[in-house]
Amino acid sequence: MSSDTVIGSQKRVWKRRTYLIDREFQLKYIFMLASIGAGSIALFGGLTWWAHTAALEAGSGSEGFAGMTILWLTVLAVVGTSVALGLFGLVFTHRVAGPVHVMNLYVEALAAGHYPRLRPLRKYDELKKFFDRFSHAVERIRAREADEARALSQALSVFQPLATSDEARAALKVLEELHSRKREAVDKPVSGNHPVVPTR
Repeated sequence: MSSDTVIGSQKRVWKRRTYLIDREFQLKYIFMLASIGAGSIALFGGLTWWAHTAALEAGSGSEGFAGMTILWLTVLAVVGTSVALGLFGLVFTHRVAGPVHVMNLYVEALAAGHYPRLRPLRKYDELKKFFDRFSHAVERIRAREADEARALSQALSVFQPLATSDEARAALKVLEELHSRKREAVDKPVSGNHPVVPTR
């Protein structure tokens, strides 16, 4: 493959990149941020215009006062916008970090060989579509493991009377342990509120 072909394929990949992956989620917060920024600048502009016209009406003697007023309005606008965006960031990150934290605990439970007891997200949490897909996947894996546990139980009931040699009994014991692990994981879901410590 020539270098021109590689560069061409890289350019095509770059052009295909999509920035609005979850349009509803992203556009909602883009609009909120843009509204906060535009509203803050509009308020600052209105107050500045008020200070300017008040200085013109009062005459030349109040120009210094108007300049100080505009300076303080600028400081107030900067501080106010910072506080507003900071509070917005706190609320937004809480709505995203909460579901991510819960799903991290669920993943830890799965890694430890347990199925988490899934609970719905809070009313104003984000990532609900992703969480629903994640929950659906966990439930499907759990149902498949329950089917495998039933199949193992049937196989064990058939093979137990036939296991006469030491090798067969050892293999049967391995299957029984696997069956008990699967049954315990399926029948005893753990709470997703606390991390699960893996047991050996």
